[in-house]
Amino acid sequence: MLLHAQTSLLLLVDLQDKLLQTLPPAPRNAMLGVIQRLARCSQILAIPQLATAQYPQGLGAVREEFRQSAATVLEKTAFSCHRDPAIRQWLEQHAGRRQVVLVGVEAHICILQTALDLQSHGWSPVVVEDACAARDPAHGVNAMMRLRQAGVCIANGESVLYEWLGDAAHPAFKTLAPFLR
Repeated sequence: MLLHAQTSLLLLVDLQDKLLQTLPPAPRNAMLGVIQRLARCSQILAIPQLATAQYPQGLGAVREEFRQSAATVLEKTAFSCHRDPAIRQWLEQHAGRRQVVLVGVEAHICILQTALDLQSHGWSPVVVEDACAARDPAHGVNAMMRLRQAGVCIANGESVLYEWLGDAAHPAFKTLAPFLR
């Protein structure tokens, strides 16, 4: 499946400091860099973004840079974003956009359950492998293996950006060029 900016949504899952601090520093920083590029480019390309916060009373707010990039931030307690009524409603408000690009934490919990639920309800989830992480890297590897076995599309951040553009002649190509390096 090829991604298209006109049919994509970006779902920023649980990018909260208390969760992020549990990740090993090097993979966390690399992941955040990819997510920041995707979030900025999706803004430029007018791709709707939603940020989720898992139990913010205990885990804190979504990081400031992602609260600013996403037009909407919704709280949840369900591990699968799709099981939350407010998130389902947000998705349905964008029903013409069936490709849901997933980034965030943790790969083997909320990302995995969200992708599988979305797929079973007729959406086309795309999990950005280098924009997801888990406290235990082996859990992240296992999650990607399970998702592949279930037929979920696994991508990388650079591929997503180039697919959203589709052509070097795209009007936003020069604007996005710094993010493509």
